[in-house]
Amino acid sequence: MFRLSIALIILFGVNYAHGQGYYWQGVSKESKLKNLTLDAGVGGRMYFGDIQGKAAVYNPVKLAYGAGVRYQMRPRLGFAGQFEGRGYRGRAEHGAFPDAIDEMTGNLWGGHILIQYSWLKWEDFTQKQFTDRDPVTKINLLLGAGFGGAMFNSSYTSRTYKRTPVVDSTGKETNVFLPVDASGSAGGFAMYVPIQFGVRYRFTPNIHIAGELTRQVYITKNVDGIVSGQLDGMGIFMARIGYTFGQNKRKGDTKKIGKKGKFK
Repeated sequence: MFRLSIALIILFGVNYAHGQGYYWQGVSKESKLKNLTLDAGVGGRMYFGDIQGKAAVYNPVKLAYGAGVRYQMRPRLGFAGQFEGRGYRGRAEHGAFPDAIDEMTGNLWGGHILIQYSWLKWEDFTQKQFTDRDPVTKINLLLGAGFGGAMFNSSYTSRTYKRTPVVDSTGKETNVFLPVDASGSAGGFAMYVPIQFGVRYRFTPNIHIAGELTRQVYITKNVDGIVSGQLDGMGIFMARIGYTFGQNKRKGDTKKIGKKGKFK
């Protein structure tokens, strides 16, 4: 019984020492909050798909805005959730006639989850210094890919001209071009695959700005209201500002001792 009591006391002491640590190590546990970042931004969205000029690279740009959260597991590996909206637009001119135009407008609210790989390490500044002479890189380049979905609604109008041969009373054949109008709409939930390239720059350990270019390839083929064999897509450029938690103090910073021998 005595031996068992001694063993329990030793076991309790070891666990207590392990939990408390040495006096120069402090008693606080490492916070996972330092890996968490919140951000928000604004930018532009461009639609790619059926309603787009032939051989045209660009479409009209609509305002986009969003917010996100990121958890940086490793200096090179992180997970991000991003949410964004709102409008998109398409336009295609058929030529020959000034009103031979397809036009489409739509709105969406979407979100996606990304795995982000950093070419340059995104360091935890509680472990590194933040000075001009410190080897920590304040700029960060990244690639990301993942999966997402969006609630959308869209509508379009289309006018083309059809050539119709007409024979008059003298037997002479002439061509008459008659307008052919069409319209449609669609709405629902669409899934997409986001591919992202981004750059970040840290002004302080907590605050950074970022520019992100994301291409969303939609698995659903009718976000423009037209069901076809062509995959629809969105291109988004977003300028963001972000805040990283828990980066105020570096690990290893020693507390200063005052005149009275107390820690400040």
